[in-house]
Amino acid sequence: MNGIFIHQQIKALQELGCECHVLLDYNWFPWGGLHKTHGYWRSGFEAFHNYLDEVEGITIHKVPSFVKMPNRLFPENYYERLGRSFSRYIQKTPSLKNADWIYAHFLTDFGYIGTKVKALTGIKLAAIARGDDIHAWPNENPGLIRHIEAVFDHADLIFANSRRLADDANELVSEKYQKEVHIIYNGVDLDKFRPAEREEKQLLQRNFHLDPTKKFLLCVGTPLKEKGWLVLFDAMAEIKNELEHWELLCVAINRNSDDTLDLKREAADRRLGGHVIVMGQLSHDDLAKLYRAVDAFVLPSYNEGMANALLEAAASNLRIIASDVGGHSEIFTDAPDCFLVQPGDLDELKSALKKLTTTDLNKPVWTREMVKKVGTFSDNSKKLLEHFTKSQSFV
Repeated sequence: MNGIFIHQQIKALQELGCECHVLLDYNWFPWGGLHKTHGYWRSGFEAFHNYLDEVEGITIHKVPSFVKMPNRLFPENYYERLGRSFSRYIQKTPSLKNADWIYAHFLTDFGYIGTKVKALTGIKLAAIARGDDIHAWPNENPGLIRHIEAVFDHADLIFANSRRLADDANELVSEKYQKEVHIIYNGVDLDKFRPAEREEKQLLQRNFHLDPTKKFLLCVGTPLKEKGWLVLFDAMAEIKNELEHWELLCVAINRNSDDTLDLKREAADRRLGGHVIVMGQLSHDDLAKLYRAVDAFVLPSYNEGMANALLEAAASNLRIIASDVGGHSEIFTDAPDCFLVQPGDLDELKSALKKLTTTDLNKPVWTREMVKKVGTFSDNSKKLLEHFTKSQSFV
């Protein structure tokens, strides 16, 4: 539910001998068609039937969370309710009640819920910061800082997916809650994401119906303003003539919410029709092939912990333009032909795009070697397991 990078890490843990279970909540709903009468029940019904029972050998548990209605008469704290729901489910499920660890992703929500589950079950808690939970959500809702402090106070292990994110998390909380944060980078699959030889690249371009006379710049991200799509379109519009032989390929998940950008309309409004191709959502396998079909990658997002798409692009040996956020400078500081720009800085982004057009695209970038510093999913799951083992005898 939260991204393939989390699944890959859990899968790697299981391959190392850990028995892993994923717990996903849904709103309890009555059977017999009554779920159609209320929004809570409808969303629960849809979630229950959309969740899988297992993925690549990892068991997924569907955990019901009962919502008292009408909620104006039975006000409940969402986090307390989910904490109780998960705890009840764990305690009555034989495969879970003797678990060694709870591993919670994102400190502000499931990390915080994890503190409730630990209090009720006695199971040790590890929580990992991933980016928005430190850089974005607390800005929108400062009350979430109290959640992060609670996680720092009660979790047995705290992780972050970059050093900068770890430092920012400690700066965000009061001094009395500050503690050591261990770095576990997102991994990257170096077998799936790899450079392409010329013949393979040409074949893949034909398969994706890409014009062989053009150069291609790829951006992968959620269709939100925070991912930097608009500043990227603005930059391209201002130097459109210098990008005559370049096209931007936009890969974005299908998303239906009020803050979702219509990338086709935004490109058309800036008269970028001949420079932008909106490809929509691709499977992870097709995305790996698309990386091998293009020439460069851009990610102008306003905040990240460590962008997985950026690591995949580097492993594919692409030139890179990225915002200097999260752990990006930890990996790409000394990389040739990899340009880090300040988030939201139109002039810096234009300058980087101009430099890209004059770069020798046939010269190796060697970013693949740099990605090895970050590690594969297996490498980083071994580090994660080492921390678990040090903190508790792990069976």
